[in-house]
Amino acid sequence: MKKLVMMLLLAVFSLGAYAQTEQGRSAVGFTIGYGFDSKNATLGVDYRYCITDEVRLNPSVTYFVKNDGLSSCALDLNAHYVVKLSEMFGFYPLAGLSLSFWNFDLGRHVSDNATRFGANIGLGGEVYATDNLSVGLEVKYNIIKDLDQAMFGVRVGYSF
Repeated sequence: MKKLVMMLLLAVFSLGAYAQTEQGRSAVGFTIGYGFDSKNATLGVDYRYCITDEVRLNPSVTYFVKNDGLSSCALDLNAHYVVKLSEMFGFYPLAGLSLSFWNFDLGRHVSDNATRFGANIGLGGEVYATDNLSVGLEVKYNIIKDLDQAMFGVRVGYSF
């Protein structure tokens, strides 16, 4: 009986879920994550615009919270190729460009700044909870001279 109830609930939930990757749709989102090599927590905001049903552009701003005297702000422009596995779930490979501004504060009035241009490559997945709400995971590798690292993020987005 429990299995039947769970299947019915899942079916009802699925009826209200829509893939949010239609041409011309936009989305804004908030991301919280982690940079593995720098050991910084990350906070970000992004915008997504669907050029086609499969391809979308994703500019974003990510702040690397200061840890051990290291902080950063990164501006990214990524492209996603969305593969819809169902009306509720999709995944996407991503590739793009990055411009980051690093601040090194080692104490005793010793600090330095670095600006780096780089590239991103990664993979993400998202669940379309409702017509306008999505929740997703993204893993990417940020290729930057002397500062490249793997990053992980959890995103909540609103589509319109």
